[in-house]
Amino acid sequence: MSTLQLKSQLRLDRLAIWVEDIEKTAAFFTNIIGWKRHPMEIDIDEPSVGVMKATLIAGNGLWLELVQPISEGPGMDILKEKGNGAFIEFDIEALGSDYDKILDTMESDGVEMLGMDGSPLVNGGLIAEGIEGEAEDIGLRIAYWPTDLTGGTPIELYSRDMDDKTNVLNVRDKMWEGQKPDPRTPRINHCCVIVKDLQKTTKFYQNIMGWQLSPENFDLTEEDEKVGKLKINYVYTNNEGVWLELVQPVGPGPVMDYLTEQGEGCIAEIAIEVEDLGVYYDKMKAIGIQLLDIDWEPLSDEHKYQVLPDGDKIAYFPSDVACGMVIELIERTSKE
Repeated sequence: MSTLQLKSQLRLDRLAIWVEDIEKTAAFFTNIIGWKRHPMEIDIDEPSVGVMKATLIAGNGLWLELVQPISEGPGMDILKEKGNGAFIEFDIEALGSDYDKILDTMESDGVEMLGMDGSPLVNGGLIAEGIEGEAEDIGLRIAYWPTDLTGGTPIELYSRDMDDKTNVLNVRDKMWEGQKPDPRTPRINHCCVIVKDLQKTTKFYQNIMGWQLSPENFDLTEEDEKVGKLKINYVYTNNEGVWLELVQPVGPGPVMDYLTEQGEGCIAEIAIEVEDLGVYYDKMKAIGIQLLDIDWEPLSDEHKYQVLPDGDKIAYFPSDVACGMVIELIERTSKE
C-alpha cells in the first residue's frame, strides 16, 4: 500500500467533548436532538490526565464522546480552563490499516507523534482504559499529531486491531451491531475550526491526513459586522458526509475576537443539519426551547431562522439548553 493510500484511510471517528455532568449532557442529545446513547461506559484512570469517565452518543454518523473528569489533574484542568461543553479534540481511526504503519509513515514524513501529555511516545502510546462492567482492563494505544502542524487543534490517532476482541472500539461496535440511525433525525454536517493560517492548516489535512479539499470557494469577502471578513475551506473527513469547516478571520469582528480569546485551532461549534428549520423551530418552541440567531438574540415566529448569503438557513440552541456547547442548526439550500 502506498503512503498516499495509507493516509487516505484516516477517518474522523469521534469528537471529544468535556462536560461537567455526563447525564445532563447525554439527556440533551437523546431527549431533545433524538440521538441514541451507546450502552458502553468507559473508565479512564491515566496519570497523564487523571480519573475520568466517558460515554458515547451516536451523532447520526459521527460519534460524540462525552468526557467528565472526576479527579484533579490535567483532565480537570482542561474542564476548568475551557468550560462545560467545550469541544476538545478530534479522534482519528485508520480504516483497515495498522497503527504502527501509520506511525512509521508519519516518521518518514518527519512528523514526531506525541503522547497524551505532549511528550514523546512511550510503548506506542499505551494508556489504561476500561469498560464498565468488564472483568479486565482494556488497553489502547493512542498518539497525537503536534499542534504546531494541526493549526492548534488536538488530533488523536488510536490503535485498532480488528482481530483483537478486547479492543475498546471493537467492543463498542460489537455492542452496537444492528443499530441504524433514524434518517429523520438531524445529522452532523460539519465541525467549525477557527484557524490563524488557513493555507498552512489546510495543507496539514491534505498532505499529512490525506483528506480532500472542497474545490468550492466559501470566502466571505464583504465585511459583515456579525462575523467579520473570513476565508473558509472545507475538508472532507472520510466520514459519511461530515466536513471540517476551517475558518480564518482576516478582518476585525467577532470571529477575530474569538480567535484572539480562544487561540488558534479551537473547535468552535458543530453544525447539525435539519430538513426544515422552520418546522424544527416550531418543534422546539412546543417543548419550551427558544432558538437564537447568530447574535444570541431570540428568534421569533415571524423570523424563525437567519438566512446566510448563500441561502442556507441557521439558528442556535441557547447555551444553557445545550449544556455549554455551541450548536448551530442548519438547513441547506442546496443538497449538493
